[in-house]
Amino acid sequence: MNFQILDADYVTEDTAPVVRLFGRAEDGKSVCCYVPGFEPYFYVNASDELDLICKLIKERFDVVKNVEIVQRFEPVGYQKSKKSMIQVTTYEPRHVPEIRDDILQIPGVMEVYETDILFRNRFLIDRELHGMGWVSVSPSQEAHQGGKIYCDTVCLDRQPAEVDKLPNAPLKFLSFDIECLPIGGSMPSPDESPVIMISLTFAPAYNGHDSIVLVAKPVSGAGPDVESLQNEESMLKRFFEILRDYDPDILIGYNINDFDIPYISDRIKFLADSGTNINSGSGRDGRPMSYRKIGTMTMISMAGRVVVDVLPLVRSQFSLKRYTLRNVAKELLDREKLDVAPSEMEDHWNDEGEKLLKFIDYARRDSELAMELVMKLQLLDRYIAISRVSGSLLQEVIDGGQTSMVENLLLRECRIRDRVIPPKPDDNLVYSRNKNSEGLKGGEVLEPKKGLLENVVILDYKSLYPTIMMAHNLCYSTVVEKDIPGEGETITPPSGGRFVTADVSKGIMPAILENLLNRRIETKKRMKDISNEDEYKALDATQLAMKILLNSFYGYAGYTRARLYSLTLANAVTSFGRENILTTRSLIEDTIHTIYLKDGNSYLQSEIASDPLNKDISLSVVYGDTDSVFVQCTGKTEISLEDAELVGKKISGIVSASLPDPMELEFESIAKRALFIAKKRYAIWVFERFGDGWKDGIKVKGMETVRRDWCELTSKTLNRVLELVLKAGEVEAAVQHVRKVVDSIRNLDVTKDRDIIDDLTMTRMYSKRREHYKNKQPHITVAEKMEQRTGSLPPVGERIPFVIIAGKDLFVNRAEDPEYVRENNVPIDVDYYVKKQILPPVERILGVFGVDLVNLDYDSKQTGLSDFTAGPSEKKIRRSVPRTSDIGGQPPNSGSQSSLFDF
Repeated sequence: MNFQILDADYVTEDTAPVVRLFGRAEDGKSVCCYVPGFEPYFYVNASDELDLICKLIKERFDVVKNVEIVQRFEPVGYQKSKKSMIQVTTYEPRHVPEIRDDILQIPGVMEVYETDILFRNRFLIDRELHGMGWVSVSPSQEAHQGGKIYCDTVCLDRQPAEVDKLPNAPLKFLSFDIECLPIGGSMPSPDESPVIMISLTFAPAYNGHDSIVLVAKPVSGAGPDVESLQNEESMLKRFFEILRDYDPDILIGYNINDFDIPYISDRIKFLADSGTNINSGSGRDGRPMSYRKIGTMTMISMAGRVVVDVLPLVRSQFSLKRYTLRNVAKELLDREKLDVAPSEMEDHWNDEGEKLLKFIDYARRDSELAMELVMKLQLLDRYIAISRVSGSLLQEVIDGGQTSMVENLLLRECRIRDRVIPPKPDDNLVYSRNKNSEGLKGGEVLEPKKGLLENVVILDYKSLYPTIMMAHNLCYSTVVEKDIPGEGETITPPSGGRFVTADVSKGIMPAILENLLNRRIETKKRMKDISNEDEYKALDATQLAMKILLNSFYGYAGYTRARLYSLTLANAVTSFGRENILTTRSLIEDTIHTIYLKDGNSYLQSEIASDPLNKDISLSVVYGDTDSVFVQCTGKTEISLEDAELVGKKISGIVSASLPDPMELEFESIAKRALFIAKKRYAIWVFERFGDGWKDGIKVKGMETVRRDWCELTSKTLNRVLELVLKAGEVEAAVQHVRKVVDSIRNLDVTKDRDIIDDLTMTRMYSKRREHYKNKQPHITVAEKMEQRTGSLPPVGERIPFVIIAGKDLFVNRAEDPEYVRENNVPIDVDYYVKKQILPPVERILGVFGVDLVNLDYDSKQTGLSDFTAGPSEKKIRRSVPRTSDIGGQPPNSGSQSSLFDF
């Protein structure tokens, strides 16, 4: 039988741990496989007298099952030979943390290693199994003592083996959302406010239903997919009955980690204290629904299932102004969320007619939208692929970030190489590392040639930091510390330190990176021959997962909370990167200098005879940032996109040939116009190959078009300005556009144009509790006003919208809830929006052309029409920018604009 691993844990039977693997089989049945016989262990590094220390450990700790002397490499540093260490095996996993600190007190003991690896992860690593990977089991006749398991198939196998299989099992998804009855419109509390409705959405359907709404009172006329229960108790019992009967693999909801699951759990505890007992068994082993707080994070665990809170997934993958379900559904699905205000919920609940039915539809829509977000946006695809590639369990990948994935790969490779890994650092070690990390220098950023440039070829280093680590064998395991290699066997980075060459000892990290890179290349090749859409998507997610992991290793090297940390390694990588970009600039400008085009080919001067028919193109590096190089092409005649492509590919070929494998400079795209303002601040009209043609767009870095702490009108205005400057070459038109926007703001009437509030709204993250903010901030002011009006503060983690209203009070006190402003026609502080929101970022762009704020700040009611006329300097600048028609492009739509929303 083959099944896909969703989750793993262990239970203790007769004082011995037994691993449980949960998953779903090819035939659609859920599986729990017991795997006995795997034992917990860790390593002890001692100075001498290992036999004596082994004896002490065995005699002093009755939880130790066995000790033996083994040969292992220490975690960091090139080592010519292994060192004798003690491998300590305990009876149960919980014994490892119980005795590790005491063992450290034994004279002669220097370090303990691998004492904080979760037992289930240790099992998966040692048995070479992967999260979301497939395993083959041959069920044994041996009995196991486990209790009730809510799976279709329960079996036992001592040696499950991984099998190569790409498609996912026919997984089951269940999305749910709860509605509580707020008393007096205030925020519901588990000890006061009952749960009154639970909506569930299924994929695939459950007993013919795509969704069901459970209601804690009798309802008439609601339809067959509404179940009327007598009260809250019977409704909650029914919810858990459906959950266990449907047996989902993935449990979904929007903000369920911080609200729905904790609320249900706390509510059930409150009801139990009142004498009402509800079986909240939700894991596949029947354990009740529960949660635990770790700092600001809420961790949910359901044995055998994966809990997916859609909210943090959307936050990590999409940049939006707000992350309410209503806004997310509108932005990403173009779906409206039905809304019933908290202040109206009691009224709707107490109604027996249309209001109650509307409330039920409102509840249903929330679970439907959470399911749609996961399915239509394929939010889980990359996490499943990362789980498979890294070996981490899916829940850990969703909850844990990139550190755990990198460490999982390192642990697997280190085990193969007989190299131990230290435990996670304590706070004192992290503090020390943080102080030292101030010496970590980043990538090289070249000073840009400021202004508006044309025909800029953009080249990127393919996976720069990973390929540097591979090319120069940079690793914790190759850095020279104690053992000294022979002459000529080391590499010295520009930053200092020494690393042995791959011929002496291939590094662990370079080996992992090489494997990931080769697998990614092979996966992308396979994608070209795939016609099945599902298989293509799975392969695409896999290659993306490998890219993410490839780019995670450098950051891990300099992460002070990592198990393995090396400032020498991190500095070595960036120093090679800095040297690389400077060498590339020199090679392009001093060695290549000019490229000649003839008959659709590109040549160096040494490769072609002098011919007046040749098109010669001079090269100049106008900007560079870490792994990107921008090269301006200039010639006596017009340069087409095809010409620039030939130049870019010629440069990439010459530079790549000068680099050690597998480093490579790739031709990326062409900017017909590029506006450079400062380091890491530019905008380009870029063309990229798309089939046999080209696709174009404006790309922006470091400007306010994409920053969420500016209002939407700032982004719209800047985008239009950039279109006019970059695509049309019309600086004067850009100036007039800004003046028109400013004029519209200065003469704004909220009562006539209420929708303008949306464009003037800003948002900021309510990232911590109010009392933890040292200084008052605009969004905190709004949060406090919302509490006064509704009785509750927004949840931590929410982005709070606000606008600035007119008045003489301090700026921070004039922040207001946009809905309140709209409903009460509160006047806006137009001067703030003009001088602080619109003009500063616009002036940074147009200032390059000599345009200042005086030319942009316009009020038609106070200024004559003559001020619309461009000054001589503006006209001169406009004429110096070629029109789009001169370079083969299309001008943007220049139709009439009748309102602020057309800008």
